[in-house]
Amino acid sequence: MHPRFAIDGKGPGLSNPAMDLFLRLARQLFRASHGLPAAEAPEPAPERNPEWIAWARRHRLTGLMATALADPNGVLRREAFGRARHAAVLTREAERIHALLSSRLPSVSLIKGPALAAQAWAQPGLRSYDDLDFVCPCSGYPLLLAGMQQAGYVPEASDPRQMEHLWHFGWGVAFRHPEGFRVEANHRFFPPQYPWPRRLSVTRPENFILQRLDAADLRAPAPALHLLLCCEHAVWHGWNRLAWIADVAGLLVRHPGIVPAAGELADGCPFARQTLAATCALADHLFGPGLSPTPLPDPGAVPAGVPAADGSWPVGRALPGFHGAFMTRRERAVYHLRRAFIPGDNDFRALSLPSALRGLYWLSRPVRIALART
Repeated sequence: MHPRFAIDGKGPGLSNPAMDLFLRLARQLFRASHGLPAAEAPEPAPERNPEWIAWARRHRLTGLMATALADPNGVLRREAFGRARHAAVLTREAERIHALLSSRLPSVSLIKGPALAAQAWAQPGLRSYDDLDFVCPCSGYPLLLAGMQQAGYVPEASDPRQMEHLWHFGWGVAFRHPEGFRVEANHRFFPPQYPWPRRLSVTRPENFILQRLDAADLRAPAPALHLLLCCEHAVWHGWNRLAWIADVAGLLVRHPGIVPAAGELADGCPFARQTLAATCALADHLFGPGLSPTPLPDPGAVPAGVPAADGSWPVGRALPGFHGAFMTRRERAVYHLRRAFIPGDNDFRALSLPSALRGLYWLSRPVRIALART
């Protein structure tokens, strides 16, 4: 069993007083932005603290933190305005792309990004993001490709075969626009080795809604699905950014009753239920208390849930072990088998096969791995 993180309502309790203060101010500003009562005595805003500015950037909280800093002309305030402008531009771009794609693919959906900001943040401009994510049925790849080309995007991978294989095996594909926009698309919510409830496919209409952005309604996950998606996404990245936890906290605040609905979506996938419980508990620990009017599920025993003194969580090679802490024994076995044997980008780069022969990757991958270890 793993040590349970402290959920005692007394604050993060870190060994670094500066990070502890940073987290307390983040909680104060988050609660104020959502109209929640203060959970503790107000924290004074720092004048100019390079360490805080670095943490705000790393955790995508420049917009939130800039609302409190006493330096109105400081670098963080300017950066927050720039990120808000970029988010507005990406929102318009999302509306444009969705309009082009939905005429070909009615079930194409925008996930996270502007859609999540609209659902989880009282002021969506405070939430920054770098790219856009869309999902559509697996069979829609040719129409997706044509639609993105019409929108002025080019595939990130230069080899069309590589793009087809990345799509087919569920890794997703990426496109770039000459103006610097980047779009990712997939027919899955997560990479193929990552546990996810089987019945929650991108084609299930009951789990999606029309979400208003700026000038248009886009198909996007309903709040309950977005909550489950955000919880698994945050664990996928090792709870590595506070903005991802703030997304979860915002969904809890703005959509009463969302937790039981998300729990029903997670049925049949112990990993999904555990990540939902643990990430909601962490969100309430960092930005609560009392974010949800309905009781949060018991997270049980989970890995440490507050950042290290440098503001970071597990990354890189530590992530598979972090993921495994939320899985049953069977889920861990399946996860590692899929991670080891499902063909991936390195296989497609090493051997460019036509789509009719892509089944050979199941044979070439173990051979290539064995040769690399000799």
